This record gives sequence, C-alpha cells and structure tokens, in this order.
Amino acid sequence: MADSALPPAPPLPTVAVHVHGIVRGRDIDAAGQASLDDGALLLQWPAAAAWRLALDGLEGLAIHPQRCTLYLRDHDVLELTGGDDLRPLALSLLAAACLMPELTRGLRAFGLTRVPATGPDDPLAAAHDAWFAPLLDARRAVQGVSDPLRQVALLDGAALSTRMQQVLTDLSRTLASQPAEQRALEAVMEDEAAPLFEALARMRVAGEALRGSAMDSQLAEWRRWVEQAREVFAAADDAWSEISMVLRG
Repeated sequence: MADSALPPAPPLPTVAVHVHGIVRGRDIDAAGQASLDDGALLLQWPAAAAWRLALDGLEGLAIHPQRCTLYLRDHDVLELTGGDDLRPLALSLLAAACLMPELTRGLRAFGLTRVPATGPDDPLAAAHDAWFAPLLDARRAVQGVSDPLRQVALLDGAALSTRMQQVLTDLSRTLASQPAEQRALEAVMEDEAAPLFEALARMRVAGEALRGSAMDSQLAEWRRWVEQAREVFAAADDAWSEISMVLRG
C-alpha cells in the first residue's frame, strides 16, 4: 500500500538583510539573515546570538521593494533592507502575523442542534442552521485570507447585522402563522439577540479603525478587530441557546 502522507513543507527561505533601527533602547546597524521560524521572525548575526521577534509583538509592518519596516511595541522600529527576495519574505511575515484564528472553538451550540430533532424536516433544527448560516458563510469566506483589509471586508459587521436581522424575520414568518404572532415572536427573539447585535456594532467600529489605521499600528488594530470577531461568534452562540428555548416553547 502506498504511503499517503503529505510531503514535508519546503523550508522557509533565509534572506540576507541589513538591519537598522532601535530595539529596547539599543541601536542596531548590522548585516544579518532573516527568516520565519515557528511564529517568529528570526534574525541571525555573524558574531552574536540570534534574535527571535514574536509575530504578536509586531504593531505594524510596511512593505516596500527591497525594504521592510517593522514597528514593534514601545515605539521601537527596525528597517530591513535587502534584495528582491526580501519582499516575498515580508509578505509571508504579514500572512503569518494575520492568520485568521478559529472563531468557533469552545462554542456550545454552534455545531450541534440544541433541540430534539423529530425528523429531517424538524423546523427547530432548520432554525438552528439558518441562525448560524451567515456566520458560517463569513467564516468560510475569510478562511485562508491573510490581508487584514480583505478580512474586514469579508467579515463585515454591518453586513452580518443585516443578515442576522433577516434571519430573525424569516424565522418568525416560518414558525408563526399569524402576522401578530410573527411580530411578537420576532420581538422576543430580538431581545434575546441584543448582545449579538451590540457585538456586531463593536466589530464594525473595530473594522473601521483597522481600515483607517496607519502602517505602524495596523497589526495592533487587526488584533483588536479579531477579538471583537470572537465576541460576535460567542454572542451568537449564547443567543441561540436563549432563542432555541423561545422556539421550543
């Protein structure tokens, strides 16, 4: 039987660079080599111990042809200059720093229907799928995308808020027969979903801050936006637990 294991990933390139800047009050102006290594930028020097700069310590990143500027915490700045192979390394650095994390880990209701299914056409099971569908669609769209601004566009707070409101309207029309009952059911579900819509509003504001951020703070703003995205998914999970009780009743 043939071995079906995936081939090993190609080694990350090591790029010759000249590094100029300040780190923790220390001036640096030296030649070295740069590479990505397990969640960090590795800077190696001919006659000194290597430096590991954790990617979550980057506040911003500016990429130019044959030049890359790293904005670190505490206003430290490093500028790397090199040849044509520096830009691909810098783009890989940006992609690694802005890798979208898993947003559904630890959620209780997201992957499971919390009402007993009586059959394939169980309306409450269908309601569960409809409730989470906009978030699932957004998560799929943003998967593998490393450009922060593109991520914000795909996981847009305003657009998701509109879709989630439409889900509530559709559920009320599906599960209640009379207009008055539909309005009452939608109002009750809106009350239970209020924390979700508040979280979506905060994510929209964080997205706007990221869009308007300067290069020296873009990664910091991206992390704030990601945290708001986590809160949106958690709030949707909590809201479904309450809405499912309403629908069950």
